[in-house]
Amino acid sequence: MSTAATVSAAAREARDLLLAVLVVVSAVFAPGLGGGFIFDDFSNLVDNQQLRALDWATLGHSGYSTMFSSASSDLSRPLAMATFIADRLLFDWQPLGWKVHSLLWHLLNTLLVAALARQWLGVAAPGHGHRHAAVLVALAWATLPLQVSTVLYVVQRMEMIAATAVLAALLAYGHGRLRQIAGQQSAWPWLLSAGGIATVGMLAKESAALFGAYVLVVEILLFKFRTAQPRDARLLRGLAVAGAVTAAVMVVVLAPIYLRPETFAYREFTAFERVISQPRALWQYIEWILLPQSSTMVFYYDNWPVSRGWMRPVTTAIAAAALAASVSLALAVRKRWPLVATGVLFFLAGHLLTSSYLPLELMFEHRNYLPALGLLVAAASLLNRDWGSRKGVVMGVVGLWLLASAGQTLLRASQWGASPLRLAEYHAEHAPDSSRACYDRALMYIVASEFNPQSRAFPAASSELARCADLPGASLLPAQAGILLHAKGGTGEESLWWDRLEAGLRDPMTPASSLALITLAQCRLQNRCPLDDNRLRLTAAKALGLASTTSDVDRAMGDLYWWVFDEPLIAERAFRTAMQRDDDQSYAAAIALTALLAQQCKINDARRVLDGIGLTTLPSIDQKALVELRALIDACPAKDEASLPMNPSAIKPVNADAKEEIPR
Repeated sequence: MSTAATVSAAAREARDLLLAVLVVVSAVFAPGLGGGFIFDDFSNLVDNQQLRALDWATLGHSGYSTMFSSASSDLSRPLAMATFIADRLLFDWQPLGWKVHSLLWHLLNTLLVAALARQWLGVAAPGHGHRHAAVLVALAWATLPLQVSTVLYVVQRMEMIAATAVLAALLAYGHGRLRQIAGQQSAWPWLLSAGGIATVGMLAKESAALFGAYVLVVEILLFKFRTAQPRDARLLRGLAVAGAVTAAVMVVVLAPIYLRPETFAYREFTAFERVISQPRALWQYIEWILLPQSSTMVFYYDNWPVSRGWMRPVTTAIAAAALAASVSLALAVRKRWPLVATGVLFFLAGHLLTSSYLPLELMFEHRNYLPALGLLVAAASLLNRDWGSRKGVVMGVVGLWLLASAGQTLLRASQWGASPLRLAEYHAEHAPDSSRACYDRALMYIVASEFNPQSRAFPAASSELARCADLPGASLLPAQAGILLHAKGGTGEESLWWDRLEAGLRDPMTPASSLALITLAQCRLQNRCPLDDNRLRLTAAKALGLASTTSDVDRAMGDLYWWVFDEPLIAERAFRTAMQRDDDQSYAAAIALTALLAQQCKINDARRVLDGIGLTTLPSIDQKALVELRALIDACPAKDEASLPMNPSAIKPVNADAKEEIPR
């Protein structure tokens, strides 16, 4: 057989093997496709009012604004939102279609991982096809149990699309660099296009910005600035230095902003404690990737222990020292095993944002979706050698590892494919100290009870909420849910839950506790809950006296004082306090204050507040509200009762993008 025929046969074999991998990946995740929405799916998607209102008839008019309606980040992640819009139109709110769509992105990424692994293996060891090794890397990566909470957690499609862009950009960069090394033309367009692709990925999620760090690792350790033309090498080195310096400057410039004590006021840890906790988190991730055990992956990690000092616990210092030693060892063997060093630093580069001083939560599984590739490529580079007579043993071990990993993924996907109640029970059973897991199970019981005290689920919900409220670090959400449960159920036990709420109402206020107060206000303002207004007023007064609440909480309490308690002066003070908060929702308080002043015909004050709002930064819905408010101000004093402004919560619903914590 000729050399060309042999190569062609090997290519067909690798293609067939890759097709088999896609089938296996689909089969492994298929049991999880029947599950429901979970956790942040609600706040980002299910409770997104613009997304809910969208249909084929309004797509042309509202589609663009809906793309920018996500409250997940300041950039709104419009590329990912565009895919969710497609799901909304095609599948309505049936989770199956949304999850199948997410699985398709994962399959696409599996193909890209195979291509990238083959490219890297070829650079590290030229002259070999590496097709089979690359396909096995893709299989190992795609079937990690760790990936379940990215693939089957709908909102994390944002992470997958960003990974798609980064993988495609890395492939384009590698192709351009190989052309430069070979002295071929048109290399720079490939390199420039790589940057453009990664930039587009940032419209899905900001993690695509790590492309620069990935490229720096790959260039220094794998491509090593080799080019056929010295001029290209000098330019590449200049770009690498410029990129590294820019990143360092950004770290220094942003540090004073994120290291302020108030930035972490709503967290149960400081910036320092977060940073020193990350080596322990990274070793946990490494264990999940290389020695996967689905039983240790519980999805909710709000109760994960914080490092309070280098020796509290002692594993903090041990983890940091071991991490430093591992990096040193990887760099020491970079010449002999360049992909080992590349893989280790690729993994760490993928955590530069989530393991930094940013005020994020300590750990999440989906943060490893792309970084896991680094460790698997490093392992593949060690295994992809001539083992001689031991090759059969080595391949047998690899096969058993792949089988065990995929089997655990299948098991975990089956758990995610169960009913929302069963999945919530599973998470709560395996994370008994997690407030989130506890609260999620309680909510499922509430849904099952339909607020009927005669339902067997009703006492289960009340009992679980009490357990949640007693957990260390619990937010006000369990108490808020208990109030609404017993108020709607008419059991007469509402007062006990008000006591729990007021006892926990103190600084610092966490986002979850703020959401609890906002939910109570919404329920009362919309006349959906028979709440005790006296207790609600006491709660509102205490909330306005706290220093760590957000503008949304201040505005919600102001709405209560205006529309429920009929005390406009206190409402005005609440709105003005909200306007002074340094967050991205303070402008909405200015709209509410203008509406209140217009109602009282305080013309000069109303115009002064209205003129201070930056029109160019407001969504179109608020632009329209401003026009209406100007008309109301201009109508003073000759206006009648019918010309009074709308309830400000109708102009801009209080925290409209937040998840409603108790089903109606």
